[in-house]
Amino acid sequence: MALAFACTPLHAQALPRRATLGAKLGPATGGVAILEVLPGATAQQLGITTGDIIVSIDGQPTDNPLAVVRAMEPLRGGDPIRIDYRRGGASRTVSGKAASRPFESYANATVKYGAYGFKGGAIRDILVMPAGKPDAPVVFFLQGYTCASIEAGDPFGLYGGLAKGFADAGIGFYRVEKPGMGDSRGGVRCEDIDYATELDAYRTAYRHLVQDLGISPDRIFLYGHSLGGLQAPMLAAENAPRGVAVYGTVLKDWAAYSNDLAIYQNFLINGADPAEEEAKYAMRAATLRHFYVDRWSPERIAAADPAAGQALREMVGWDGGAHAFGRSYVFAQDLPGLPLIKAWRDTKSNVLSLYGASDEVALFDTDQRMIAEVVNWYRPGTARFVSVLDTMHAMDLVGDRDAFRRRNMAAGGLKFGMFNPKVLEPIIAWIRDSMASPPVRVRSFASPVARPTAP
Repeated sequence: MALAFACTPLHAQALPRRATLGAKLGPATGGVAILEVLPGATAQQLGITTGDIIVSIDGQPTDNPLAVVRAMEPLRGGDPIRIDYRRGGASRTVSGKAASRPFESYANATVKYGAYGFKGGAIRDILVMPAGKPDAPVVFFLQGYTCASIEAGDPFGLYGGLAKGFADAGIGFYRVEKPGMGDSRGGVRCEDIDYATELDAYRTAYRHLVQDLGISPDRIFLYGHSLGGLQAPMLAAENAPRGVAVYGTVLKDWAAYSNDLAIYQNFLINGADPAEEEAKYAMRAATLRHFYVDRWSPERIAAADPAAGQALREMVGWDGGAHAFGRSYVFAQDLPGLPLIKAWRDTKSNVLSLYGASDEVALFDTDQRMIAEVVNWYRPGTARFVSVLDTMHAMDLVGDRDAFRRRNMAAGGLKFGMFNPKVLEPIIAWIRDSMASPPVRVRSFASPVARPTAP
């Protein structure tokens, strides 16, 4: 095992494939509902069908979708699996072998599965390159907050849509798992690490992309989605790529952003009365301050005030232990105070700030507009802001804010759409424009204070 984790890129391609349940999941009393069964995966092969309620996997209770993910995590293709479920009120059990996740494939593109070493483990990476274009520019995608695989389970979903769209445009697409996710083996785990460790994992992947896979920084375009938009400028400030794009991210301090979430998100998603949400937040402001600013542990907050502990469960997804939002609460506490403006100042690259006009997570376009404005203050003409209409945080096409909210209200929860390919249009145009001009890092710009001012 130690030899496997000290692998070269060539050896790393032999990482065993993780098993996949192959189903879209939803909430259910006492388990998780199967909303759709995907062909060829474990659920279909074992006879699980739409409407079934998964109660446990290999004896592990599955009372929410994350529990299903965790139960499937240790399984590789061919491993034995037992699923307890309900169908029409009757309890059933099925046993068999878990199916491997299928490999991605795209017309007119090659897909290379590899890995790189990190902190005693091996992290899976995937490089999709347009056929016959070894010198194509490459988008290095940095995913958002959650600990989830970056493989394209759905060819019409986010990762499949981006990979296909970029390949069709003659552009490569590079992704890496977060530590412990997907086929990754050993070492640290996403749900337990802090922000600095996750940033270092991306830093190591960037170095691997350049040194081992032979992609020059002058052909690399970082694309930070959501939380990845807080990490992309940090990496770019250290080692400038040709460009940095961000989508659905923030510039303001994370604690202030969390205040906005507490007041506005439920209104934007499901029509909760915004005045009532404001009043509710006023009673919880001290709890958020203790968590994000004072960096109190959730246990300390709950011990001082049990009502505050319940508020943490609702506002940051505290699990009663060491995790919030499905990962270490320390990770969340690391986010306030990040020097984001400084990082953007020091990013010697072309910049594209993209915002989905119906984004329910990055609530307002103000920060994304300001990113472009700040960059252009230091390096005029090198940044642009683009708003993509009718598009939510996951880059799905959902209609304008009101239509999106009403759909969610009718569905009784967040209702996703289909990946919006129009997200690709400004990115592809910006990449082509960036490749047609000299890299920003070799250009000279007068200091803002030294520039002549208008009379």
